[in-house]
Amino acid sequence: MHKPDAAAAAEPGRQGPVRMCVICRRRFPKECLHRYVLTAQGMLTIDAEKTRPGRGWYVCSDPVCAAKFAKYRPGTRRKGGNHE
Repeated sequence: MHKPDAAAAAEPGRQGPVRMCVICRRRFPKECLHRYVLTAQGMLTIDAEKTRPGRGWYVCSDPVCAAKFAKYRPGTRRKGGNHE
């Protein structure tokens, strides 16, 4: 069962992809977000055209989210194991 997004419900008849900010977890139209991807050297870089291949991280324009994303390190989240 598909659950309608708040952003899609706000504008009846609006078409287009909706993405979520990785920091605040709010949903926005794709064109309103900044997309970041990892380079071959493992550095995060902005994908201005939003077309580069690979895993992308979307961040909204909220200054709080931008500040938190500056400290974000993809791939460092621990999954299972020892949590000491």
